[in-house]
Order: sequence, then structure tokens, then C-alpha cells
Amino acid sequence: MEYRIREIHLDEREVEKELERIEVHPVGISIMKNKGKIRFLKIENIDVRAANILKQEMLSIGGEVALSRDAFYLGKNECRAIVMGTVHHFNRLIPKLKLQPFGLKDLAEEMEKIIHRTPVKATRIGDTLFEWGKRTYIMGIINLTPDSFSGDGLYSKERFVDNALGYACLLREWGADIIDIGGESTRPGSEEVSYEEERRRVITVLRKLVKDIDCPISVDTNKWEIAKEALHLGASMINDVWGLKKDKEMAKIVAKYNVPVVIMHSIDGRGGPPPEGYYKDVVSDVYFSLKERIEFALENGIKPHNIIIDPGIGFGKGTEENIKILSKLSEFKTLGYPLLVGTSRKSFIGDILSLPPEERLEGTISSVVTSIAKGVDIVRVHDVKEIKRATIVADRILR
Repeated sequence: MEYRIREIHLDEREVEKELERIEVHPVGISIMKNKGKIRFLKIENIDVRAANILKQEMLSIGGEVALSRDAFYLGKNECRAIVMGTVHHFNRLIPKLKLQPFGLKDLAEEMEKIIHRTPVKATRIGDTLFEWGKRTYIMGIINLTPDSFSGDGLYSKERFVDNALGYACLLREWGADIIDIGGESTRPGSEEVSYEEERRRVITVLRKLVKDIDCPISVDTNKWEIAKEALHLGASMINDVWGLKKDKEMAKIVAKYNVPVVIMHSIDGRGGPPPEGYYKDVVSDVYFSLKERIEFALENGIKPHNIIIDPGIGFGKGTEENIKILSKLSEFKTLGYPLLVGTSRKSFIGDILSLPPEERLEGTISSVVTSIAKGVDIVRVHDVKEIKRATIVADRILR
């Protein structure tokens, strides 16, 4: 009999499915799935003494640790490391590290949290249960502004409330799962809108939408007063481009109403590139900023299943920073929370294609499909009809 042997490529989500496909016993699957998932943990600023102990301990059980050259130079106190192994390796490593000096006990405890973190599996938004990982959900954008960067602002048009309602109905018909309304432009150079003006734009429209639209309504605001009134009227969630850091009252309001909140990373709540030299490592910096914001949210009473994170494409990031973040979206998923990404018509697409906002549909679709491949849960878009079709195909292939 001639053997049929080939190499197969499995990501973490596929290991268990492939074992089931060849009819491995369920008990065997529970044991072996952890041996088939290679995990990589990157450590920054680790004591060189701890790093060398870490390397020896991991090597002794069949894993590996790559150390930066700083670990071997006299006079250097800290270095960087990448720890490589299966879950099985880490389960053996962690107890060993807890017995070691130089901060390795604390490091082991952080490793344990990461390796055994249970992600949020579902979130109720309004009356709808969103089951993360089953498909890609679409957040349709309604800009109630006269100066949207993408040229789709409705506020300056006549009968803007009726127009907004009509457009919301279209977004729902085209496949939007959530409708996100905002009354303040975040384009580069835009000025902050007063509470009174934002309220005039958002609350008037919201009163109609919550009565006439049969899907969750999200309100894009960083003002707790707007959030409070919106939630009282029936909005289902808050989308905060400041990531709950502009006003501490925002977290309290979200917790009080027990609704989901999108915690986005930004420098100052406005789009555009960062100051020169702002990031040391944009992916790492944004990751740990979001981690800190998650901890803040939890400390202020927001429940884990109500947290959604957004790395803030275009907010305090230039084209290269945006590309790096999109290429590493799966790393943000390791925080354990559903991930939202907004790439629609953004300037990095314009820079790549040399096209204005109204001609960036194909670039947006490419970025959305790339994001789905990296595990994104919600995409925030203008062109709902076209993006919905793209996500149906991408989900069929990738999920």
C-alpha cells in the first residue's frame, strides 16, 4: 500500500477540527489539542538573569526561548525574549518559574493568565445575542455631521432626521447588524463640538431610530451626558473613540446601564498621524494601552462580556502604523475580548491607492477581508451592501 503523506497548515482554530475530521477519540482530542498549538509569548524589559534562567528551563522541557543580544553583553540589565512552545510546554514551565528569583514568579503568573485566558464568547447588544467567532458582524455608519472626512455627513442636508431614518433603513436592509450614529467629526484638524450641538444632532435622530429600526443602535460619543441620555432613550451601546479616558464618568454610565462599550485606542480622539517618535513599537504600545483601558473598565464596574476593543485604525497612526496593526490584529484577540476594526475609506487606503475617499471601496474590502482572516468580529463600514457580500464569502472560507 502506498502512503499518502503531506504537510498541513493549521491555525489554532483548526487543530481540534482536523483531529475530529480523522475521528480521533474525544478524550484523545482533549489531550492532544494543547500539544498541537504553538504559542509565542514576547517579553520586553526582562532582567537578563531571569531571561537566562527562563531559557534554560524552557529548553529542559523541549521548548525554546529566543533572547536579544543584550542578554549576553556585560553591563546590560534588561533584554527582550520570545518564548516558543505548546500549551503543554507552558503548563510544565509555569510551575518551575514560580520557584525562581528575579521576578520570574510574577512573570509566570502573567504567562498563566495569557495561556489559559478564556475569551468572551457572546455579548447581548440590545435584544440581539452576538456570538463571536461564528460570523463577521457589520456596523453601519451614519455620520450626523456637516464635515465628515468621507463626505457622507447628513447634518447639513435638508430634513436630516428623515434622511437619517431613511438611510438607517437602507443600512439594515443591506445587512447592517448594528447602526452607529455620531454627531462629532474626528477627521484630522476638526474641532470639538459643544454638548448642545452634539445633542441637537444625535438625540433628535436617536428618538426616531430606536422606535423604527429593528437592530441595535450604537452612539459614537465621548461625552458622558450624551451617552446617558442616549442610553435612557434606548440606545444599545456606546462607541467611545477616547477609550473611556476623556471623562471617568463615561465608564460609570456604561456600567450603570449594563451595556456594551467599544473601547478604542487613540492619542487625542482625532484622526491623523502620530507625533514624531510617539511609538516605540506601535503594536506593542497599542496592545498595552488597550490592556490598561480594559483593566480600568473592569475596575469601574463594566462587565467583561460588555467590553469590545478597537485598535483605532487612523487615530494617531500614519499609513505604516495602520498597516502594522492590521497585519497583527490576531495579537489583539489574545486580550480575550471581541475585536472591532474600522478601516472604511481611511486615509491609509488612499495613500496606498492614491485615491480620494469616495473611490476607496475596493481597498476597504481588501482590508476587511484581511481583518476577518486575522479574527476580527465587527467591521465598521460605510458601504454596507458591498461589504456584507464580501464578508459572507470570507466567512464561508475562513470560519
